[in-house]
Amino acid sequence: MEYNHLFVIVAHFQIGYIIYMELQKEKIYTTSEIMDYLLKTNPNQKSSSLYNQIKKMEEKGKIARISKSKYVFKNFMLFSYDLTKPAKKVLRLLKSIYSFDFCIYETQEVLNQFLNHLLSTNAIIVEVPKMYMDHVFYTLRDNGFNNVLYNPNKEEVFRYLSDNTIVIAPLSSKAPIIREEHKITIEKLAVDIIVSPLLNCFYEGGEIENIISDITHHYLVKYDTLRTYAKRRYAYDKLIEYVSDVTCSHHL
Repeated sequence: MEYNHLFVIVAHFQIGYIIYMELQKEKIYTTSEIMDYLLKTNPNQKSSSLYNQIKKMEEKGKIARISKSKYVFKNFMLFSYDLTKPAKKVLRLLKSIYSFDFCIYETQEVLNQFLNHLLSTNAIIVEVPKMYMDHVFYTLRDNGFNNVLYNPNKEEVFRYLSDNTIVIAPLSSKAPIIREEHKITIEKLAVDIIVSPLLNCFYEGGEIENIISDITHHYLVKYDTLRTYAKRRYAYDKLIEYVSDVTCSHHL
């Protein structure tokens, strides 16, 4: 009985190994194509079982969904970031008062991983809907946050930015953010890197192409989300120029 159980485990491992060997890295696969590979191991499998297997492959990092019903066989990193204590204080305050969508991130934590010249000064960027920017600005000032800039231009950033300065900026409508955590997504970052006047204060223009390349090569990007947001920000054409990878640009 133990031998049979061991044989089943080995058989499943070998089947999975064969499937992964047949899938080519970097190539884009549809859900139907992956199901076809899975059916080679057991032609009698039900659709529900196939969908569950695809889900498990995704959870284990064997494949990554890049858009609706499209996957790539590659281990991508998931974009995430932490907040420093000062930023967490800002987040707690705003969450306790406001129910509208907003996001918060820090320049050193989010940008330094992509830059050749690391940022020595950290800015806490809070993006809120334009109609609430005044409210948030005065809320922070009234609660002891004195180092706050209101939608500054490039000259004001260079003149007044100090470590952990809070910068209030407008949040674009329907921006792809993680609402529960009030954090940005990799798709939002990629587009904002190109078009945001505020973010452009923190790196040289020549670095944009390398940043976009790093994002598309190393991080799990949902290209349908990226494409939609780029079009909303009138950045689609520029994004295409910066995405040099043929596989990635094909799905934009």
